[in-house]
Amino acid sequence: MTLYLDKRHGDTPNSNLFAQLDQNAEKTETEVNLLNNKLKYHESSQTAHKSSQIDHGGLSLSTKIDTMEKRYNNLELKADGTNIKEMLDLRINREGKEFDSANLRVEAIEKSVSDIDTAVQKEYEFDYTTIPPVYHTSLGLADKTVLQCFVIDEVTGDIYATQVGSGNSDQSQNYVITRMNQNGVMLDSMTAVHGGHGTTIGLERENGKMYIWSNYDVVDSNGITIGNDLVRFPYTPGTTINGGNGGIKRYNKFNDVYTIPVIDQQNGLIALRLKDNNDNSVIQLRKLSELKNGIDNLLGEVVIPSDLHYLQGFTIDGYDLYWYTGDTNSATYPAELCLFSFKDGKLKKRITCDFGRGEDGKYEGDFREPESVFLYKDRKTGKKSLFAAIATGTVGKRLAKVYAYHSKDNAAKFANDLSQGFQAYTLTKNDGKAKRLPDSLTYLKNYRKVGSYYMTTAETTNMKDHPTPGDAGWWLINEAADPSGSIVQTLKRNSTGRDIKLFTRVVTSAGVAGDWVEVMTSQQLTWTNLSLKNGASNPDSGDKLQYAINGGLVHIRGRVTIPLTDGVIFAILPSGARPKRSHYAAYEVAGTTGTRKIGIRSNGEMEAMGLVANSRDNVTYTYVNTSFPLN
Repeated sequence: MTLYLDKRHGDTPNSNLFAQLDQNAEKTETEVNLLNNKLKYHESSQTAHKSSQIDHGGLSLSTKIDTMEKRYNNLELKADGTNIKEMLDLRINREGKEFDSANLRVEAIEKSVSDIDTAVQKEYEFDYTTIPPVYHTSLGLADKTVLQCFVIDEVTGDIYATQVGSGNSDQSQNYVITRMNQNGVMLDSMTAVHGGHGTTIGLERENGKMYIWSNYDVVDSNGITIGNDLVRFPYTPGTTINGGNGGIKRYNKFNDVYTIPVIDQQNGLIALRLKDNNDNSVIQLRKLSELKNGIDNLLGEVVIPSDLHYLQGFTIDGYDLYWYTGDTNSATYPAELCLFSFKDGKLKKRITCDFGRGEDGKYEGDFREPESVFLYKDRKTGKKSLFAAIATGTVGKRLAKVYAYHSKDNAAKFANDLSQGFQAYTLTKNDGKAKRLPDSLTYLKNYRKVGSYYMTTAETTNMKDHPTPGDAGWWLINEAADPSGSIVQTLKRNSTGRDIKLFTRVVTSAGVAGDWVEVMTSQQLTWTNLSLKNGASNPDSGDKLQYAINGGLVHIRGRVTIPLTDGVIFAILPSGARPKRSHYAAYEVAGTTGTRKIGIRSNGEMEAMGLVANSRDNVTYTYVNTSFPLN
């Protein structure tokens, strides 16, 4: 390197500086040449790339590699058969068992893991065909018609059930939705006009609000059904919705036939049952979110065999389809619960159902019909229960009884949940409503079972020991027996326009009944005019001869003009207002000082007898004012 400097000014005070710069430049050039030589030597050297020449934390890389090889070799068994501590630890499990080799212990660990996995699968597998059904509860439905469908809200435990509306006509198909607590006690209800039969519904909870998925009829201006839609609407207690109100939203069902839905609440799936004119059924599985967005993505399909086409309900769990079938009393189609898979469309399991008998081992009213099925999954444990309902009883007395196939732990869970809604000794049929009396019963004293029972007005006329048959519906309450077996029977009249009547009596274990005694339930009296006869008359229209009954007492009041003839019968009390024994009393007369003796006989005849007065000819009428025990 050569450094050229301008020295035109000759020797100056800076001349020494230029000399020093020349020397530094020459030195730098020498160092660069030396470095170039070293690089050429390293490039051509045969030993320059050995691991011993590479530094690693103060030691050469070769030293580090040697150390690791020795440690690896130390993990192997020594030739004399002795073991180092690490290998011995690897061969011994936590219980202290020593395996012959580490590989054998690894195999044992793998088997243990496999066994645990099998146990977990067994714990959560659900095979309803190996589980005996148990009675769960009865449903307190809002209408008197037969149950169609029930679904459980897996968040709250509330039950939603449907029935065909009792006021339906050929042109108008309405159904009622009843919401009940987990015990089947009615909470509230709503009605869907033109909703069809409510054969199945699905529940969807969105933003804390419950929505109902359903078929809904499309009707013309005359109210005649001309088509069917798939809809969703909010459950609104106490309301009646029609096709144009109630927040009904319609969705594409990707077909043009009659279609009913069910929903898997936890997996977000919806299954649609498509029915053709021959009652053939095809079940299609879809994602609920995709259907709501109009996406036609079929996940699976099941074609129901012809011998199972008599639908009574279906429910889904992921790719599992549970199908409930059977007609009344299994006349043509037996009651069966079947399991299909949407993955291949095949029938997997099939059992016959015969649950639902009453206490005497028979179906109430010799009637049974399968009605609805629902697969429940516990949100915390994942355990499953398959619920199936059965309708029994005569017309007007239909019972909707629910039975369950419980997986492990769910039986105890539901028993505990249900027990919180009842007293230890229940008086009702587990749905909050009174039980009904047997059709063949003619004497109330012959029915001693503890509980609360109800009779319609017509049914009371069949009871030969009812105190006032035919005037209203009545509750019969049988209390628990005393040590000798005697029970107390109480009757309460069902009336809002009249005072409640209350009768009570004791029935012994031998069936001997005491007299019904009316208990006073109000001081208010309802007065009824008495017809007069044999020349008797009311002198004052504002004070007619009248009677009233209250608390086991008959009350009579009024002013009446009675012929002076001794023994004249001037009125007759109706049945139910007569004394058991004749009642006699003397009553003041008007027009003079004196009294008239009047007898009230057990046949109801009111007879005027002797007259004691200062001036017999001046007597105008008699003041009748008396009370006597009914019995």
